[in-house]
Amino acid sequence: MGISNAYGVIMDLLNLLESFVRVIDNGSLSGGARQRHISQPAMSQQLNLLEAQVGQELVFRSNKGVQPTAAGKIVYEHAQAMLRQSAQMFEELQEQVGAERGSLIVSVSQPMGSDIITPMIFDLRKEYPDLSISIRMEDELIDVVREGIDLAVRTGVPGETSGVVRKVAVAETCLVASSDFLAKHGMPRIPEALADLNYIQYRTEIPVSSLALLKRGQKHVVDIKSEFVAGHPQVMAQALLNSVGFTRMPLFMLRGLEEAGALQRILPDYQCEEKPIYLVYPSREALTRKTEIFIAAMLERFRDVPGIKLVGQQPIQFARPA
Repeated sequence: MGISNAYGVIMDLLNLLESFVRVIDNGSLSGGARQRHISQPAMSQQLNLLEAQVGQELVFRSNKGVQPTAAGKIVYEHAQAMLRQSAQMFEELQEQVGAERGSLIVSVSQPMGSDIITPMIFDLRKEYPDLSISIRMEDELIDVVREGIDLAVRTGVPGETSGVVRKVAVAETCLVASSDFLAKHGMPRIPEALADLNYIQYRTEIPVSSLALLKRGQKHVVDIKSEFVAGHPQVMAQALLNSVGFTRMPLFMLRGLEEAGALQRILPDYQCEEKPIYLVYPSREALTRKTEIFIAAMLERFRDVPGIKLVGQQPIQFARPA
């Protein structure tokens, strides 16, 4: 039996069971028929079909109306459960369709938004053309609950928020500067040489006064000075290209600039600290089907981005209808 034929048989059975339940609940064929908007002869025919399928009589007539037999009581109990499960199934299916078609508001930093998330959304819409995604590329550490954000993707620090924070990946970083800057000041050969160079700091939330580097298991901590703070990724890039100083940058941001020869890595044999990547959302109950679709696609895209490593492979628990 094919899937479509099996589905038809199940739906026919559910239809007969619903008619049977309505008859027992009303105590009469006519009452059940009125609720199902069919004639009494049609209702009688449906009962006959159901009894033929189970091979037993399911009702008898008494002075109290139509009553279930012993077999009828068993069928009635299971029919109620099957009808409830069937209704719940269709309700969840409708919720899923609605969720896939609904609008999702996502907040993400400028570099990740332009380099990773936006291209991913274009590919995602090919599979889910009805999924509407409103992306806010911003570097302010907003409160997702107060701002009405469904999901925020944060790199470095999640910020203060009343939502749920979960670390899902890390971004590898490296030290970089422009070729002109290095030609003027010289290429540092040891971490201690960084103390003589100006460090470009990104944002002002956490002042940077030192850098930790790792080589062959040995940690080097060097003091640095910062005379320039960039509040936006484009300002950071312009400061680097204008030889204002050097900085620490995620590898996924560096790719195009390094290939074009605009920036060079400093102390490439030393490993810099990684930047954690967080998901921030209002609550676990707020994780809908559309959020699940987006997160799954994003994590899959992270696997293909050099310099990003997934962490904590335990699946995120999404809220399901009760």
